[in-house]
Amino acid sequence: MNVKNSVLMFGILLMMGCTLKGTLPSADVYPVQWFPGFVMAEQLAKKVPVHNQQDIEALLDKSWDEPFKLINLQTQEVFSADHCRQVLPTITQLETYKPFEFPPFRYLITMCVATQTISNARPAQYSFLFDFKLDANFPLYAPKNLAFFTSSSEWRDVAQNKTIVSWNQAKSVKLVSTDGNYQAKYQTMTGSSYQKLLLIARGDFNRDNIEDILLFAQNNVIGGSYVAYRLFWLTKTNENSPLTLIREYPVSD
Repeated sequence: MNVKNSVLMFGILLMMGCTLKGTLPSADVYPVQWFPGFVMAEQLAKKVPVHNQQDIEALLDKSWDEPFKLINLQTQEVFSADHCRQVLPTITQLETYKPFEFPPFRYLITMCVATQTISNARPAQYSFLFDFKLDANFPLYAPKNLAFFTSSSEWRDVAQNKTIVSWNQAKSVKLVSTDGNYQAKYQTMTGSSYQKLLLIARGDFNRDNIEDILLFAQNNVIGGSYVAYRLFWLTKTNENSPLTLIREYPVSD
């Protein structure tokens, strides 16, 4: 199954139980961890076990089953790409030459960013995320950037409104289902869209010795073909601090 077709299987992968997939042995208290929601290993490792971060970094150079014909929107260069390392330096400037290939390409490069993040992570000395879980209360304290808007102007209004802090304040959602503490589906109260969230990794991603988490989001419009893929790097810097956004990909317009 090639990479493009494997995207069609993503819904099945999302329904997998998310148990610990790998660790980096360390004397530190909180090792780097990744979970089955990080499906790049299954797609590119050819069923060869990924044991450590060196194996994950090697995925950045593994060829996809089929290359994508891409165009650099800044330089107008048209070229063929077949591995993550080739697209990461200019990832925000790239678009597929064939429009219908853009959704699977967007999913793939999102996983490329996740792969790079996990390979560069290091164990954390401190963690205030030991009780983290995706549940009905998560939208109440998750940063508002997790809210899904198909309208850029609607998001800008929310982004500029300093009184809106949490996801649920930005757009009210309800929990639909969970799979352990690592996977959940949320739907808007109006029933217009839903989001699937997966915890795909833990570790110190920003080199401050404090544990962070990496969430993957798949956003869908109900009754439509629109789909978007996003990553969120979140942390807590002390026991009383809110859940804080470190980074997001792609950045909300």
